[in-house]
Amino acid sequence: MGSNDGFILMEFLKKLFAGWKKITILMVIGGLCGLGASKIMAPIYETRAVIAVTIDYTRTGALSDIQEDQAMRGLGSAIDSDAVREQVRQKAEQAGISIDRSSMAKNFTLEREDFRWFLRVRDSDAERAATLANLWAEEAVSTLDGAMQHAIIAGHYQQYLDSLDYCLLRLAPEGMSNEPCAKFDYEHLSAEVEKTSAAIREEQTLSYGLMPALQFFLAENAAINTNPVRSTRGVLIFSGAMLGFVVAALLPNKEKE
Repeated sequence: MGSNDGFILMEFLKKLFAGWKKITILMVIGGLCGLGASKIMAPIYETRAVIAVTIDYTRTGALSDIQEDQAMRGLGSAIDSDAVREQVRQKAEQAGISIDRSSMAKNFTLEREDFRWFLRVRDSDAERAATLANLWAEEAVSTLDGAMQHAIIAGHYQQYLDSLDYCLLRLAPEGMSNEPCAKFDYEHLSAEVEKTSAAIREEQTLSYGLMPALQFFLAENAAINTNPVRSTRGVLIFSGAMLGFVVAALLPNKEKE
């Protein structure tokens, strides 16, 4: 069986290379077809905006790598949130750019490098890609500013809740305690604890869980990048040539049969 297989393979190769002219012609035709297809398919352009992040360690003290990573991931969740993307979509429509959520999911990419977030946008039009990336960055910074305000308010509420807990612990069985908690009774403190806890949860939700010590700014606006990041011309030409080769390789077998 091995000898027969070897004999058949050798015959196939001999017949294949004997028709090198046919192979060459079909590969050239395939490559030209790929070139023609590449003229129809537009290149893809990519640009990016950059948001830089710092942490005020005078407020947090030393943080572990895990804590820093959690803080950065929380900020990234806000940048790439559904609310931000929807605002970008609406503002793009106002600017005359039609884009849907599925296109944004495909062409909007958020990447992190140390303490920087890269907001990358791809589009078949370089100027439109830059416009969309800048809209995204502007809306992200605006959302982060608002979220940070809620994070600060949540921190103030937490301090107030800590003081209420302190007073509850200081209450005597008779409901009496030393100043400054003496003017509050148990019912009032319990109601305040419940109300403050609910306010903290609400503010934390609106803050996207951001750490109040985070500081961020738009470090780089998206520029118009006229160099395509992905041009399909070379791929299509190569694929067409390979298709021509396969067709040429099959023809001798058909003739043999």
